[in-house]
Amino acid sequence: MGKRGRRRQRTTSTGSASDGFIGSSPATGSTPRSIPAFEHPSHALLKENGFTQQGYHKYHQRCLKERAKLGTGQSQEMNTLFRFWSFFLRTHFNRKMYEEFKQLALEDAQNGYRYGLECLFRFYSYGLEQRFRSDVFDHFQEETLRDCANGHLYGLEKFWAFLKYYTGQPFEISAELKSRLNKYHSLEDFREEARTAAVGGGESSLP
Repeated sequence: MGKRGRRRQRTTSTGSASDGFIGSSPATGSTPRSIPAFEHPSHALLKENGFTQQGYHKYHQRCLKERAKLGTGQSQEMNTLFRFWSFFLRTHFNRKMYEEFKQLALEDAQNGYRYGLECLFRFYSYGLEQRFRSDVFDHFQEETLRDCANGHLYGLEKFWAFLKYYTGQPFEISAELKSRLNKYHSLEDFREEARTAAVGGGESSLP
């Protein structure tokens, strides 16, 4: 468990997902100052008092339509929705929204596209640190173990970070997760294993 008062610092992880919006940054140097830069809906919805059901519904439908048209893992708009969910649900938890997030992220991961899954792990790690929910924590454990079984480190790294910084109510951790976490004492341990795996042509030494 982490010490009370310690704030988590954002760091580069072993996975591929970035906290930046994909395909949503306006070009620099080409837009006159008199014309306001385009604001992506996912930015606007995350602003304080910026969320509306109508705005979210329109944005949500647009993302799902592009995903259906282009295929799993091919939609940049869908990636912005994954990232929106990862941030929004940390402070505005909605069961239906969370279940859809989880379902689609896992579907993408099963087809080899991990951006949504890595957004889901960031939601688990940061969101549960802000407000603990026992059932969501159980999902975090389940998906971390599944990620490990598939040979990836990202979920385990995010679980380790959650344990380091969380200061709330006690909880039970599965014996298998405890065993997997034993050899990691810092984020650098995860990075070193990822570097070693990259040299060897694999993602990690996880069984």
